[in-house]
Amino acid sequence: MTAPAFAPLANRDYRYLLAGFAIGQMLMPLQFITQILWVQQFAPKDIWLILVAAIAASRGLGALTFGLYGGALADRFDRRKLILAVQGLQVVGTVGIAALMHFATGNVFGYAAFFALTFVTAGLQSVDGPTRLAIVPDVLGPDQTPAGMSLNQVAGQVVMPIAMMLTGIIIDGFGYAGAYLFSVLGHLSAILFINLMNYVPAGSQHLSHGKRYGFGEAFTDIRVGLGWARNHPVIFWLIMLLILMMSMGYPATASLGPTWVTTVVNVPIADMGFVVMFWGIGSLIGAVAMAQLASFERRGALIAGGTILFSISFVIFVFDHTKLNAIIGNVGLGAGMTITMVSSTILIQHLTPNEMRGRVMSLFQLNMAFAQLMTMPVAMLGQWLTLPVLFPILSFMTLAVVVAILATQLQLVRARIDSAGA
Repeated sequence: MTAPAFAPLANRDYRYLLAGFAIGQMLMPLQFITQILWVQQFAPKDIWLILVAAIAASRGLGALTFGLYGGALADRFDRRKLILAVQGLQVVGTVGIAALMHFATGNVFGYAAFFALTFVTAGLQSVDGPTRLAIVPDVLGPDQTPAGMSLNQVAGQVVMPIAMMLTGIIIDGFGYAGAYLFSVLGHLSAILFINLMNYVPAGSQHLSHGKRYGFGEAFTDIRVGLGWARNHPVIFWLIMLLILMMSMGYPATASLGPTWVTTVVNVPIADMGFVVMFWGIGSLIGAVAMAQLASFERRGALIAGGTILFSISFVIFVFDHTKLNAIIGNVGLGAGMTITMVSSTILIQHLTPNEMRGRVMSLFQLNMAFAQLMTMPVAMLGQWLTLPVLFPILSFMTLAVVVAILATQLQLVRARIDSAGA
C-alpha cells in the first residue's frame, strides 16, 4: 500500500534531502534567466540571439557529456558524499561566472570563459540530478517513494514562482553579477542540509578495497545501463517521448522564453519576472496535484495527460503576441511539465532495480540535455525566419509528435507503478 501524501516528512533524512532539493529548484530560474538577460544586454546586436542560445547549448552539451557518467558514479559511490562534492564544485563555478559577468562585459575572451564555465557547471548538475533522484528510494523505500517525489516537486514549486518574480527585481537592484553571486548562498545551504543526513549507502555503492574505477569501468557500466533501458519497452519509449517533446518544446518556451516575452511580447525586463513566474505557478499546481495523487497507480495515463497539456500550452503560448497568451501558456507549460516529469520519475524508479537506478535516471535526464542543445539550431532558424514565424510551427510539430507516440505505444499509456514485477 502506497504511503499517504505527507508520510515521508516523518523521515529525518528525507526532510534534509527535501530542503536541499527545494533550494536547487529555487536557484535554477535565477541563474538561467540572469545569464540570458546578461548576454542579451551586452552581446553584439547582430548575433545576440545566437549567443543567448549558446547558453542553453553549453548547458546541454555539459549535461550530455557528463550525464551518463554521473549516473554510473551514482551507482558506484556513496550518493550523499557525491552530492556534497558536486555542490562544493558548484560554489566555485558560480563565483567564477559572477566574476566574469562583472569584469568581462563585451570581452571575447570573457564570453569564451563564460560559456566554458557554463558547460562545466551544467556537467556538475548532470551528476547531481540523477544522484538526487536515485537516493530518494534509498531513503524512503518503494512504498513512500511516489509521495516523496511528489513532495519534492511541491517544495520546489512553492519557491519557484517567488524566485521567478524576484529575478527581475534582484537584477535591477544588484546587477547581473550580483544577482548570480547571490545564488552561491543556495549551494552553501544545500551543502549544510545534505551534510546533516545519516544516509547509509547500499552495498553496490561501496567499491572493494583498492578496486579501480576509471573511465573504462564507467563506460562498461554505462553500456550495461543503456542495454537494459533499450530492452525495456516502457522505459525506452518514455525516454524517447520526453527527448522529442522537450527538444522541440523547451527551446522556445524556456530557453528562449524570456527572449520571446521581452522582445516579441515587449514586456520590460523589470516586469518580465511577473510573466515568467506563471510557469512556476503552473508547476506548483501540477506538483500539488501529484501530491494528492501519490497513491495513483496509472502513471502512464498521467504522463500522457501531462505531455498533451504541455504541447497544447505551447500552442497557446505562441499563438498571439500578448501578455495574456504568455501567462496562460506558461501556466499550462509549467503544470504539464511537472505532471510529466514527476510521473515519469516515479514510474522509472519503480521499474528499475537499485543497482541500475542512477544510470537509468541519467538516461531519463538526457531529455533536458537534448532540449538545451536544440536551442542553438532553433535560435539560428529564428534569426533567419524570425521567432514569430518559427515558434508556432514548432508548437504544432510538438503536439503532433506527442499524439503520434501516445497513439502507437499503448504500453506506455497503460503503464502502472504496481507492474514492476511484471
